[in-house]
Amino acid sequence: MKRVSWLLALVLCVPAAAQKPSGPAGPDELARQAEAKAAAGDVDGALELLRKAAAMPNASGDVQLKLGRLLESRLELDAAIGAFQIAADKLSGPAKGEALARMAIAQEVRGMAQSAASADAALQADAAGAWPLAAAARARARQGKGDEAVAMAQKSVGAGGGAASQAALGYAQEAKGDLAAAEAAYRAALAAEQGNAIASVGLARVLRKTRRAAEGEPLVAQVLAKSPGAIEAYKEQARIKVALGRADEAVADAATAAAMAEGDADAQRLVQEVAVARALALVAAGQGDLAIVELQAARDKSPDSASIRLGLAKALVSRRQADLALAELQKAVELEPGNAEAQFQLGYVQHVMKNNPAAAVPAYEKAVAAEPGNPDYRTSLGAALSHSKQYDRAVAELQKASQDPTYTKADAWIYLGEALLAQKKYKEAATALEKALTIAPQSAQAEAYLGWCYFGLKDKENFKLHAGKARTLGHKEPTLLDYLKRVEAGEPIK
Repeated sequence: MKRVSWLLALVLCVPAAAQKPSGPAGPDELARQAEAKAAAGDVDGALELLRKAAAMPNASGDVQLKLGRLLESRLELDAAIGAFQIAADKLSGPAKGEALARMAIAQEVRGMAQSAASADAALQADAAGAWPLAAAARARARQGKGDEAVAMAQKSVGAGGGAASQAALGYAQEAKGDLAAAEAAYRAALAAEQGNAIASVGLARVLRKTRRAAEGEPLVAQVLAKSPGAIEAYKEQARIKVALGRADEAVADAATAAAMAEGDADAQRLVQEVAVARALALVAAGQGDLAIVELQAARDKSPDSASIRLGLAKALVSRRQADLALAELQKAVELEPGNAEAQFQLGYVQHVMKNNPAAAVPAYEKAVAAEPGNPDYRTSLGAALSHSKQYDRAVAELQKASQDPTYTKADAWIYLGEALLAQKKYKEAATALEKALTIAPQSAQAEAYLGWCYFGLKDKENFKLHAGKARTLGHKEPTLLDYLKRVEAGEPIK
């Protein structure tokens, strides 16, 4: 009897869990184990557990959201989109907003048209959430609503959205044309999350737009190495290769993007852009006539393609066929009024080839409005304003262009000096022209304008110095050379 009592007491002292084998772990427990594995660096193990947890019939929306986040971090975007959709169907409030917003951004990277609708749904689920605000900001930027996009992105940053919020801010600033601010935001995103795909592609795009395409190429290559389905990365890689003069290499990237995103109009347009770039390479190789023939055939096949008409116009410009180029450019801007390059080329033909700066101003203005961060467009606008005697406006535009930190040419300084000289602001003009000569010391035009500045200041020695340099460099303007000859002969400047 004593033995039986002892055994009974022992059984009663054993915890219930030890009395019978435990059942299989549920989805929430597997999710907790997955988080522990991920924290320990075993991402593959974590993903395996989360997939198992998510496959269970009683898996919660939170489990699906965790799976989507991990897939997203590995740039397995299609699988992540699926997980986020299931999560959103099961969740409500902020969690639902996050799932929908993450899905919207992943859809954007994959070139899916549903992205904007998903972003709006995220905002409806959680109007103040960092993720919904980031996704909605990106959607507004794509719709051309730059100011609204920036405001939303800034709210997202303030709500603690981290890399996603900073990347959205970069995208919004880019849409507004503030490329310096966009670059800073993208770099902040990458500092918060190294290798972030959207920030990497965004920064690469800004680097290309600011004439640093070679710096952006490794960024998109890294994204594609991790995620072969990142359509935005393929598109940007193609455009970088075109910018670097490697249009033949861009063909495969453009074709891949177009095949993977049949509903993405930008991807389809990119195929044409690359074909145009390949044809224009013939111009650089001295085969302009062949390029014109190829592009005319392409235009006749796709008459509503602004990019083909723009390319044909460039080829015609290379052969000095201004009237034909003008007709193609006018059609191109009719098809795509917001095409900055087409507007710029239209201004160039009017200004430089047709010698009609007043007619060039409206086209240049539209180019600058479409890409306000492009100092080359602004410089040409300033020059056309100066040449049509709108000096105050010219000075304002040229000061902006010359002060752009990415601008390294002498042209804006020369045109600024010219406009100030026309206003008889000789000292200010001389300062601008001296700056131009530090960049382009062999500029005969800068030396000539500087000579006139010192003539206006009645500085005989500096007039002879700079007008003499202009003459040595081949300047032929007869009035300056005549005055130089007279002053060198001893005549005073009156």
